[in-house]
Amino acid sequence: MTNEGASANVKSAALDGALLILLSALLILPLYQVRYFDNWMSIDGAFIGDARFLREHLPSPGWAPYFYCGNRFDYLYPPGMRYGTALVSRYGGFSPPQAYHIYSALLYCLSVAGVYALVRTAGGSRAWGAAAALASLALSPALLIFKSIRNDSALHMPQRLNVIVKWGEVAHMSAMGILLFALAAGWLALRGHRPGMLAATALLSGLCVSTNFYGATALAILFPLMVWTLWVTYGGSGIWWRAAAIAGLSYGLTAFWLTPSYLALTVANLKLVAQPGNARSRILVLALVALFAYISIRAGRGRLERAWPIFLSGALGIFGLSALGSYYFEFRAFGEPARFVPEFDLLLVIAALECLRRGALAPRIFGGALLAASLILALPYLRNPWGVYVRDDHPERRIEYRLSHWLARNLPGARVHIASSLGFWSYVWNDVPQIGGVSDQGMQNQMIALANWQILRGGKPVRDIYWLQSLGADAIVVHGKRSQEVYHAMAVEHKFDGRLQVLFDNGEDDIVYRVPRRFPGLARVVERRRMEALPEIEWNDDNEVQLRAYAEALEGGPDSPAESQWVDSRTMRVRARIREGESVAIQVSYDPWWRAYSGGRSLPVLKDVMGFLRIDPPAGEREIHLRFETPLENRIGRVVSLVALIIVVLLFANALRSKVKKRDRVAPAGCG
Repeated sequence: MTNEGASANVKSAALDGALLILLSALLILPLYQVRYFDNWMSIDGAFIGDARFLREHLPSPGWAPYFYCGNRFDYLYPPGMRYGTALVSRYGGFSPPQAYHIYSALLYCLSVAGVYALVRTAGGSRAWGAAAALASLALSPALLIFKSIRNDSALHMPQRLNVIVKWGEVAHMSAMGILLFALAAGWLALRGHRPGMLAATALLSGLCVSTNFYGATALAILFPLMVWTLWVTYGGSGIWWRAAAIAGLSYGLTAFWLTPSYLALTVANLKLVAQPGNARSRILVLALVALFAYISIRAGRGRLERAWPIFLSGALGIFGLSALGSYYFEFRAFGEPARFVPEFDLLLVIAALECLRRGALAPRIFGGALLAASLILALPYLRNPWGVYVRDDHPERRIEYRLSHWLARNLPGARVHIASSLGFWSYVWNDVPQIGGVSDQGMQNQMIALANWQILRGGKPVRDIYWLQSLGADAIVVHGKRSQEVYHAMAVEHKFDGRLQVLFDNGEDDIVYRVPRRFPGLARVVERRRMEALPEIEWNDDNEVQLRAYAEALEGGPDSPAESQWVDSRTMRVRARIREGESVAIQVSYDPWWRAYSGGRSLPVLKDVMGFLRIDPPAGEREIHLRFETPLENRIGRVVSLVALIIVVLLFANALRSKVKKRDRVAPAGCG
């Protein structure tokens, strides 16, 4: 292709993309304006609260003292969604709720252009790329296949939009939009020496991984599939070398947060957020992968024109297996396969159009029928696309809002056991420290998971009070069946009646109980030998004896109150009078990068049986400064990410320089 042709291609693609983004924005315009949906079961509050906290602690808070009795902030969730929202809020002048929806709407619109970019690049057709993008705006074949999903979708809006509006799966859908551009760039980068496209693929892949792990999982499936497909149809070892370079650069760009310990913790916590896979499903996956590899080699070897159909068939097969298998056949190889319905849905739209474009008579009939049925189902949405956005402009009427403010006003700085929709939303408006949190996959102290399960689902009030004392809670919120709160997670809602003092009761089944504690705050002077002799807390329903021993060691220790105060999000100051044989227990989750200092001396930081901090200072009046230092792996990761970013910039510069040289070489001929 000549330079003029390539330039015209780029211009037409940019114009088409801009028009598609504009059309998408008009179709979802209310999403840019909304602050709160009238849908308080959504997990939106978790992301909005994170963004509010981050906006006030940029560039990085390091430690999050308000969740899981303290937790590394990086562990809680990939940074893309949180930083994007925080930056839009801080520098755009929007409130965190509106900034969150603006950011999510922008990425949703970009995803439509991403469909166009991928289909035009890999499928080789501007018209069919535009058709696929337009179809993705309204059509959702998954609604035809899954009755529960169809019933869940207001006005039969597309599934990819429904999971944003109703369930708060904004990060997943945002990552999916970025993924489409990454695949489009990768298709060009793998086929030849194109340093600019290689850099773009790495950059987009890193951004996809940094936005959401389900998006990252989709990338981990589709990128190797693309490499295989292009190697089969185009050949050449250069494809594998370029793929390795893209993978290496992509990880390098994320190394500042995606550390080895982060990966290990996420894998360990999968049991908390997903059911385990089964051997039958994994064997089936391996068998189908082998079958696909055999068929693709037989059908595609040296057939360049078959690259896109082979890739699309493989992608549709793996995501179809995940979605259909999980719904109908108890298929579960890894994670939560039902979460990949949006990817399967979009692939169905693209595949149906591809059947119309290239297929024989039967595939064309199937593709046309699928699209026609999807269009008929989408008519209510197309008649009233703005009708799916039901706003709530008065959050102050909600119990989540009212209790968040009540706790902040009446128990300032106190740690509270809260759950369900209050847990999702309380931190949107106030700094309310929680025992739990909303990102269990990143939870460092797994004792919190055991405590939450037993407190919420069990019927042993005495044991649960020991839990609350052991975890440093000053209060617990209980919502009964009549409460406005959405989930009503407390199975035995009146188990604390007559056992704990009532601090708040609105007469609507929302009660705040006080937890009896000897002293306020998170620090306790304790007997060292007694703490060292404590038994391990067992992971079963018969752990009341161990919990009582731990709670009494904290609450029944020396008559010497300790004062604790957060100086900032990663620094705590403790003042206490220590005698020989005494220690300071601090009810904050242990991390090996906590450091303690007193009187100019460094003190060892130990981990107790609850997964909390213990300090053994010398006797006397002591002021102890604790600080969470940036872990070494993060510091190394920052260097790696900086090097990767420099390489990406150099690749872009090299591509631009080559383009200028090529243009200069052909310019004289054009002037002759």
